[in-house]
Amino acid sequence: MKHHIFNFQHSTFTKPDLDWLLNAVTNLNVIVIGDAILDCYLQGFSDRLCREAPVPVVNVTNSEYVPGGAANTAVNVCSLGGQVTFISAIGDDWEGSLLRQALSRRDVSSTHLIIQAGRQTLAKQRVMASSQILVRFDSGTTDAIDGNTEQALIDELECRYPECDAAIVSDYSYGILTKRVIEKLAQLQARHNHVLVVDAKNLAAYRHLGITAVKPNYEQVLKLLNISPLKTGNAIARSRIEQIIPYGDQILDLTGAKIAAVTLDAEGGIIFERNSQPHRTYTQPTIQSRTAGAGDTFVSALTLALAAGAATPQAADFAACAAAVVVGKDGTTACPAKELRAFVLNKETKQDTREEDTQNFPHVTPFSEASSQKYISDLNQLFALVTSYRQARRKIVFTNGCFDILHAGHVSYLNYAKALGDILIVGLNSDDSIRRLKGSSRPINTLEDRIEVLIGLGCVDHLIAFEEDTPSNLIRIVRPDVFVKGGNYIKETLPEAPLVEQLGGEVRLLPFVENRSTTRIIERIRELAGKGIGD
Repeated sequence: MKHHIFNFQHSTFTKPDLDWLLNAVTNLNVIVIGDAILDCYLQGFSDRLCREAPVPVVNVTNSEYVPGGAANTAVNVCSLGGQVTFISAIGDDWEGSLLRQALSRRDVSSTHLIIQAGRQTLAKQRVMASSQILVRFDSGTTDAIDGNTEQALIDELECRYPECDAAIVSDYSYGILTKRVIEKLAQLQARHNHVLVVDAKNLAAYRHLGITAVKPNYEQVLKLLNISPLKTGNAIARSRIEQIIPYGDQILDLTGAKIAAVTLDAEGGIIFERNSQPHRTYTQPTIQSRTAGAGDTFVSALTLALAAGAATPQAADFAACAAAVVVGKDGTTACPAKELRAFVLNKETKQDTREEDTQNFPHVTPFSEASSQKYISDLNQLFALVTSYRQARRKIVFTNGCFDILHAGHVSYLNYAKALGDILIVGLNSDDSIRRLKGSSRPINTLEDRIEVLIGLGCVDHLIAFEEDTPSNLIRIVRPDVFVKGGNYIKETLPEAPLVEQLGGEVRLLPFVENRSTTRIIERIRELAGKGIGD
C-alpha cells in the first residue's frame, strides 16, 4: 500500500487570536443566500401506547420554532457579530410566518425574503419525548422557484452584492439556487471579487464562480470524488481523514475553490489550500443525539474570519471552535460571540489549573502550561486516560522514539500518525534510555527540552517518558488501536509488533521524509564546525 506523508500546518488558537477576530468581524456585511428552513421541535413526554397502533402517544408540553438551513447560517453570522443580509424565498403560509418571527427574535431581518404565492415553506418537524426524537416530518416545496421570484432574488443580489464584504451560498438543493441565480452570482463575483464561500450539495455547479472556499462534509466529498465510503467493522479500516488526505488537489480542482474545508464530524476536519500544506482541525467527543446545524456555524465563522483577513489556519480554528460550541447543545442553534469567548477561555483555564504528579520522573519539571496539559507523569494516570478515551470510542494511536532534534521528517511522521486515529500518544525515551541506544554523546537535548518541543505540535495529544529500551510496558497499558513506526523498520524485526497484534492492534509502518534525520543534522553541524562556519 502506498502511504502519503503530509506535513500538516498546525496553529494554536488562543484568546488573543479570538479577541482580534471577534473585533475584526464586527459589522462585516455578509450576504447569505440559500434555502430557508423552519426547524420545529415538539417536545413532551410519553407514558402509554396508542390504541390504534403500537406507537407511543406523546403529550406535547412545549413547541419551539427556530431558523434552519440557510436561515440558521444567517443567524450564526449575526450571533458572531456580523451584519447579515439574508436572501431567500418562502411561502405565504403559517410556516413562513413562524420563520420570519423566529428570525426577528434573533435580530435577522426578513426584509429580503421573497414570498412566492402558492409555495410551501420548507419545514422539518421533530416530535420528541424525554429528549428522544421519535420521528421527523419534512414538508415544503422543493421545486425550483418560479420566474418572478427568481428575478426578484436576482434583483436583490444585484443591489446588495456590491456593498457586502463577503457572501455565503447555502444550497440544500431545494430550488432557490437556480441556474440563472448562480450565473448572476458568477457575474457579480467576477466584477467585485468578494470572499465567497459555498456550502452546497452539488459543489460542481459553482466551479466557475471564482470561489474563495467550499465546505463539503464527508458524504459530499465522496459524491464529488465519486469514491466509496469506508467500510465499518474492519479491524484495519482507515480513518476518514486518512482516506480524504490524498485528494486535496483534486477537491480544489473539481470545486474551483482556493480553500476546501472538509468537515468530518467527530474526526474534526481537514483544510486544503492552494500551494500550502493541509491544516487539521480537531474536535472533542460529546454525547449528543440531536445536534443540528454545526456545519452552518462552521461556514459562518469561516467566512467572517476570512473576510476579516485571517490566515486560513487561524480562520479554520476559529470556525472549529464555534462549531464545537453548538455541538455541545441540543437541536438547531447558533454560536453567540460570548459563548465562543467562554469556550476558548475555558480551554486555556484547563491548561492553567491542571497540576502534575512527577512521581516516576521527578527530574522532569514541565515549565509550560501546554506541558502540564499534555505530559503524563505516571502509569496510573496513563491507564485512567486511555480508559476514558476507550469508553468514548476514540481510536488511539501510539508511537515512540527519541525525538532528540525535532526536524521536518519527525513533524510529517507525527502528523500522519495522528491522522490514523483520534488520539495520538507518544512514548518518549528517557535520557538514560537514549544513551544506551545511541551512545554517550546523546541525547543532544534533555528529556525536559524534548517534551517542551513536542507539546508545541497540535497533532500530539499526550506524552509519557519511559526508561526501558522498548515501550512494551506502555503498549500493554495503552493497548493502541494503531501502533506506528517509521519506514526504517520492517514488521518482522520490530520487537513490539507481536505484542501489539496480540492485544488486538494494528502495526503501521510509515516512510520518513527523505534526507531528514537527527544523525544527518548532527553530522552537518560537525562538518560546518570543522570548516569554522557558525558558532
